[in-house]
Amino acid sequence: MSDKFFKFHYKNDKESLATSYDVVFDDFSDAMKFAYDKLDELNQSVSGYRIVGVYEILYPTNSYNPNQIN
Repeated sequence: MSDKFFKFHYKNDKESLATSYDVVFDDFSDAMKFAYDKLDELNQSVSGYRIVGVYEILYPTNSYNPNQIN
């Protein structure tokens, strides 16, 4: 497992929705590509989503198991 993972937060004010993802990536460029691809995907199903935050988490706890995308 990598020494880091990324947290992604999205919000849709029009529909009062929010969603988050925790995904392992090696670098910030890959994380940002995921962030915008996921934003497009979310807006295809329900328009109005925006990115609230992208965070790099450097030291996950032993009990944490983020979604493995890549």
